[in-house]
Amino acid sequence: MLLSRIASVGAGTVFVLLTARHLGPAGRGNIALAFTLAWATTSISDLGTSTSGRIKLLRSDSDVSQADVLSLTFALVPLQAALAVVAVVVVSAMSVNLSLQFSVAVVALCVATMMYNSAGFVLYGLRRYRDVLLTDVASAALQIVVLTCLLVGGQLTTTSAVTAMAAGSTVGAAVLVGRSGAFPSRTPDRLTRHWRELIIEGLLPMAGSIAMFVGLRLDRLVLAIAVGSHSLGLFTIALAVPEALRVLPKAVGQVIADRGRSGIDPVGTARRHCRLFIVGHCAVLTVAAALGWVLLPVVFGEGFSSARDVLVIVTVAEAVLSIHLMDQALLVAFGRPQGIGVPQVVGALVTVGLTLTMIPRWGMNGAAWACLFGYSALALSSTVWTSHELKRVKP
Repeated sequence: MLLSRIASVGAGTVFVLLTARHLGPAGRGNIALAFTLAWATTSISDLGTSTSGRIKLLRSDSDVSQADVLSLTFALVPLQAALAVVAVVVVSAMSVNLSLQFSVAVVALCVATMMYNSAGFVLYGLRRYRDVLLTDVASAALQIVVLTCLLVGGQLTTTSAVTAMAAGSTVGAAVLVGRSGAFPSRTPDRLTRHWRELIIEGLLPMAGSIAMFVGLRLDRLVLAIAVGSHSLGLFTIALAVPEALRVLPKAVGQVIADRGRSGIDPVGTARRHCRLFIVGHCAVLTVAAALGWVLLPVVFGEGFSSARDVLVIVTVAEAVLSIHLMDQALLVAFGRPQGIGVPQVVGALVTVGLTLTMIPRWGMNGAAWACLFGYSALALSSTVWTSHELKRVKP
């Protein structure tokens, strides 16, 4: 699982490097905006069913199958497409002028992102980690090859870059669906019989997912609209260093969640593993921030040098965020997914207030400090709520 996430981060790093050096801060900002819209719409149209579906598939006593989850995902694709169109129109109307070609590419990316995310969660629920790893690697390789060809041929633009990423995710989603073994013999009526259950149990995780988007990515939208794509491009490059390492808490959290959900680790053992990981992760982030300060203008170009102004702040924020990610894994591990959304909503409310107040006034620096204070509120509320929820778990 960790290798799968490392492959994704590696491809993302190459993607950022190629597009940033060739397209500059403004072009990089437009691409970051596309991915922000993709995750915004996915967090809504998914209805939380990727989380509820994975939890059901991990349970040995559940009669929900991969076909039930994936059929619901396919049924939600039109909703995702409609939300993507609305999002593009709204953003275009709020001072960020998006061309028709770029807008179509963004809509395609939104749909592909939802499909790839949901299919990956299904295979995680089936404990088919190797299949996800191989698909991630193959999809990443395809995207890098296409981007390189576009660059060599002089055709690399924001639109072609987003289209390439959408194509890679679409192919990856198709492969994952095929590897899941779904739909061999189910009739339509049997495919829909668990939809209501999956949606109901996914509502609170969906609220948490939306809240997490607000907490983690709303600043990008506000920065693009209030200040411009150039500042967004600089900000996302500063975030590239700590966010690349977010692969570690997510991967470790996935393992902790699966081991707890499967009854392998008790609560005490899982919590100890979380604490040990957070300490180690802080040490890794410290080294990464020091290296990033030195190498950032060398790797991405002098045009991105001012991104170092906020690098330390966003790195500290990332360390704080890892506390929440570990708490979230514990809630999934011990059957309390309904508690996931509560601290995320609290953190999101704080982040929204800070983001809307600080970014218009202080731009990129305001975004960085809002990020740190918002993540701190998220981590604090998450720790308190997780302790409350885990007290209800039977030893």
